[in-house]
Amino acid sequence: MTLRRQIGLALGFIAVLVTADLPARAQQSLTWTSGAVGGGWYSMCGGIAELMRDKAGLDIKVVPGGGAQNAVLIQKGEAQIGMGLPPLLQAAANGEDPYRGQKMSDLRGLAGNMSLNTVHFYVAADSAFASMTVEEIVRGRKPIRLAISRPGLSDVWAFEKIMRFYGLCAGPRVEECYRTWQTAGAKFVRGSYADQARAFTSHNVDGTFAFLAVPADSITEASVGRPLKLLPLSEPLLEHLAGFGIGKGAIPPGTYPKAVNGRDTIASATMGTTVIVSARMADDLAYTLTQTLNDNVERVRKLHASLADYDPALGYLQLGVPLHPGAERYYREKGYLK
Repeated sequence: MTLRRQIGLALGFIAVLVTADLPARAQQSLTWTSGAVGGGWYSMCGGIAELMRDKAGLDIKVVPGGGAQNAVLIQKGEAQIGMGLPPLLQAAANGEDPYRGQKMSDLRGLAGNMSLNTVHFYVAADSAFASMTVEEIVRGRKPIRLAISRPGLSDVWAFEKIMRFYGLCAGPRVEECYRTWQTAGAKFVRGSYADQARAFTSHNVDGTFAFLAVPADSITEASVGRPLKLLPLSEPLLEHLAGFGIGKGAIPPGTYPKAVNGRDTIASATMGTTVIVSARMADDLAYTLTQTLNDNVERVRKLHASLADYDPALGYLQLGVPLHPGAERYYREKGYLK
């Protein structure tokens, strides 16, 4: 064997040893589907992705997503990690509304009871709508110009539940809800949260409906650019939403100090967040993700105000989907899950 051949083989053997010694996770690139740009999920996921790079050597790309569409992306394998809401995840797993005929049996959870999303329904403080209730505006089919999110986001899912409650839907197709209100003069302007804030401050809409973690940057921006009033949700409406897994909550006083009623407690609806993956994800990778997230909880809590109360001891609860075996191993090792 020639000297050159011997050197080539030796170098190849060394390369194999070095590659084998690297953690498998460091060689992997993952996609994390979050929320719309300008929302809490998007910024949180960016912060958690940076944490994963620093502590676990994971290369994670965060992309915009939405509470209703993320489950689909995970099931299809178009993303490896996602943010979800328990009621929607349960519906996806069972193939129920809004996923009829799309039973997603591969969805698994890593961590739950995170960042609460809260319904925000606000209107211009100097408009006629500021003296109305949500019921008067919706059931009364007032000709409001309302900024809402694009299809695929949990905001739209919740908004459509509200329209049905107030009798705007004559049939099973949700398009009829919008059509009924539009016939009475309403106009819906769809866009990102940043788009919604701009439309409001530019007087192109009279109000906005959004389902966001508090405090939401886009709503703070809207309140600075134009006086707004936050509308509370009524008790009957909250009881109706509870049937879909959306709990009672509130926008705390001082959350949006520029709002004309920013010092008040605003009755609203809330829902926790679940980090989801696919059952096809390797147990060791799911364990690493769960461990890195929870063992650095103080850093996670600083990423967004809505994460300030996150407790890893409750991370395996109320996920909406089964716990991934890799995550289960972590919670058992910690003694959280018996």
